[in-house]
Amino acid sequence: MPVESSAILTLAKAGGKRYAADTTNKIPVVMELSYFDSIHAWLEIHHIWLGPVIAIAAFLETLVVVGFLLPGVAILFALGALAGGGLLGIVPVFLWAFLGAALGDAVSYQLGYHYHDRVRGWWPFSKHADWLNKGERFVRRFGVMSIALGRFVGPIRPVVPVVAGMLNMSPRQFYITNLLSSVPWAVVYLTPGYLAGSAVELDKIKNIPDWGWWTIGVSCLVLGLVVWLIKAFRKKY
Repeated sequence: MPVESSAILTLAKAGGKRYAADTTNKIPVVMELSYFDSIHAWLEIHHIWLGPVIAIAAFLETLVVVGFLLPGVAILFALGALAGGGLLGIVPVFLWAFLGAALGDAVSYQLGYHYHDRVRGWWPFSKHADWLNKGERFVRRFGVMSIALGRFVGPIRPVVPVVAGMLNMSPRQFYITNLLSSVPWAVVYLTPGYLAGSAVELDKIKNIPDWGWWTIGVSCLVLGLVVWLIKAFRKKY
C-alpha cells in the first residue's frame, strides 16, 4: 500500500473507529470499524461503488430508528476521507450524500404518514416513548422548519421526519423542505472527512473549484444560522 494511501486509511479509520455507549437513549451502541482495511482496499479497486456506499450510509444515518444505532457521523467522515484521497470528486460526494439523506427522511416521513400512532408501538419507541414525545414537541414548535433544523440536532434527528408524518404535515411542505435542507446537510457532514483525505495528498485539495469552496462556506453560514435560530426559538418559547 502506498504511503499516501496508508495515510488516508489512517485518517479514515480514525474518523470511522468508534466505541460508544448511548446512555441517553439507553441502547448500547458498540462499533469497531477495524474491517475498514478490507473495505478501503476493495473501494480502491472498485471506486465506482464509493458514491452508492456514501448514499447508503447517509440513508441509514437519517432513517428512523437506524439513526439511533448507527455511528453515521463517523462512517460518513471515513468515507469522505477515502473520497478526498482521490477516489471521488467533491461534487459527486455531495450529490450521493444528498440523495441518501433526502431518501432516508422521505421513507421515515412516509412511515409516519401511513401508520400514524401505530409507530408508537414499534420497537424501540414502545420502550422509549419519550423519543417521539420530544420529536413531537419540536415539530409542533418549529412547524415545517423542524425538518431543516432537526437535521442538525443530534438527539431528535432520527425521529423528526416520522413525527412530521404522524402529525399529518403537508407532503408538499415536507418534501420541499426535505430537499432544500439535504443540500447543506450533505456539505456539512461530508466536507470534514473529504478535506482530511485531500490534505494527505495536497495536490488533490487544490483541485477543488472555487465554487466548491463557496458552497462549503455558504453551507457553514447556513449551519450557523440554523444554530442561531434554534437558540432564538428556545429563548422565545
